[in-house]
Amino acid sequence: MANHLFLASTPLNVLTAAMVAFELPNGDSAELGLIDQTSTTSVFREALAQWDSSPFKRIQVLSEKAEGKGKRQQRLTSFKLIEKTLTEVCPNWIYTGNDRRIEFQFAMAHSPASKGVYLDDGTYSYIGRQTHWLKDQILDHWVKKLAYGHWWKQPPAIGASAWIHHSILAFPELALPILKRKPCQSLPKNLQRPEFTELSELCLNQHSLALDNVSGLLLLSHSSAMSANQEQLGQWLEQCGEDIGYKHHPRTELELQSEDAANSIWHLPLRARAIPAAIPMEILLPLLPQHCKIAGDISTALLTAKWLRPELDVTAIVRSDADHNWIQLLKQLGINLINNPSSN
Repeated sequence: MANHLFLASTPLNVLTAAMVAFELPNGDSAELGLIDQTSTTSVFREALAQWDSSPFKRIQVLSEKAEGKGKRQQRLTSFKLIEKTLTEVCPNWIYTGNDRRIEFQFAMAHSPASKGVYLDDGTYSYIGRQTHWLKDQILDHWVKKLAYGHWWKQPPAIGASAWIHHSILAFPELALPILKRKPCQSLPKNLQRPEFTELSELCLNQHSLALDNVSGLLLLSHSSAMSANQEQLGQWLEQCGEDIGYKHHPRTELELQSEDAANSIWHLPLRARAIPAAIPMEILLPLLPQHCKIAGDISTALLTAKWLRPELDVTAIVRSDADHNWIQLLKQLGINLINNPSSN
């Protein structure tokens, strides 16, 4: 028997934590601590509170997003709650989607019997995170040590800090070499469990949204970076069948989410229906049928769709100047690539 404490800041982190928690040995105990929370996650948190078939013994908010002049004091207050949780849970394992998270590092430093686990958080596991030798490796490193404690450790790459015992990744074979220096396990492929369907339906309750027969879903980029491929994306969606939908980026301006804008600006078929922009993409995935096709510009949303639902048909429309590392990763994951002729 072992105790597991999962620290999650995003809906994606919660889903991957639950995917792992459902597969733990009988007798093990799992708890979920939500960190760095904002008002934008309130609907999702309400759904979590009502999730009867959750794999977690308890779900609690351990920290809100710390901002402004009071950031340090907010974090110190959160540390007290984390310390209390560590005393109550006595975790053998502590999980994080990002080992730069100060809540995770504090928990590891103040729970010496615990071992850390890195849970896949997307592109950082495969492409890495750009860092600056001065800003990240020296200034940020020493500022955090002075502000919070000498326990702070700057990871050479996300998931590669000394706190991490092993990683759980969607595609271990494609992980950065530095992550492969430690054991890399496979993320369970269990997102189609009925428990996840229940959670998704709780999130979508207020929208009366049925996705059982949707045959094509287009993920739109933020309006500030409107795609040069937009007309081609609209044509792709047109060919997907009768029940087709599209989803705006959560921060796209409301006036650009109207039906008129969808037809005239985004070049979307008249019959396509809008999926509420505020709903996290990850929450839609358990409800999509196996025949549903997903497309969009190169984005982390496409990557997430493929590694959480690897059986789905996912397509990226790419420009000739697209980042080579992204292209290679998409190919390795089995994501279809369509070159945009207008970008050549």
